[in-house]
Amino acid sequence: MSMPPSCRDRLDRTQLEGAAHLMAEYAWNRIGFGAELAIVSGTRMAGWALGAAPEPYSARYTLTTDESWATASLEISTEGAGWTRSLRLVRQSGRDAWKIRTSETGALAGPPPGSEYPETLTDAVDVDIAFSPLTNTLPIRRLNLREQPVGTEFDLTFAFVELPSLAVVASDQKYVVAGPGEIGFRSGDYRVQLAVDDDGFVVDYPGLATRSTDRSRA
Repeated sequence: MSMPPSCRDRLDRTQLEGAAHLMAEYAWNRIGFGAELAIVSGTRMAGWALGAAPEPYSARYTLTTDESWATASLEISTEGAGWTRSLRLVRQSGRDAWKIRTSETGALAGPPPGSEYPETLTDAVDVDIAFSPLTNTLPIRRLNLREQPVGTEFDLTFAFVELPSLAVVASDQKYVVAGPGEIGFRSGDYRVQLAVDDDGFVVDYPGLATRSTDRSRA
């Protein structure tokens, strides 16, 4: 079941009123090795992450959205032993093409940063950083999924940012309201059910990460 236009209209005011006032900090522990910390200040999110595959790396990002939680920009950098990479994605509106800027030093196995086929990103409203529970929250809040009937679903295209390479590819994903505080996530044959809090932020991502701390700020 997809959300009818009338439901979309009713959620606009709630989303716009709440976006600028959200102030919070979140931390997730990844299954195995890794962690992520995110500081949310209205429509600006700053985060740090550690990972170990395909080799150890650290990542740092700043992500901004408009008041509807559609992604406006992402600046992200990764660093490992003897190499660094950076990526900047910017979009003025949902109708514009993504502007992509990259840099790299040293040698890292895998694809280069950026997108080989940027035209495939045209329909992407949200970004999805690999292994990041934070970016799963973007469509959940943008579409107000916490308040939608069970069975409501959306087929979405994301600008998916691989870690640590920072390669960007189009990713087709489905989000489904599964129950109170439960959002189903599907990508190809991969399926998982996310547990989210009252603000739509991920509490538990089975097989990937569990939130360890959160703190709201006045």
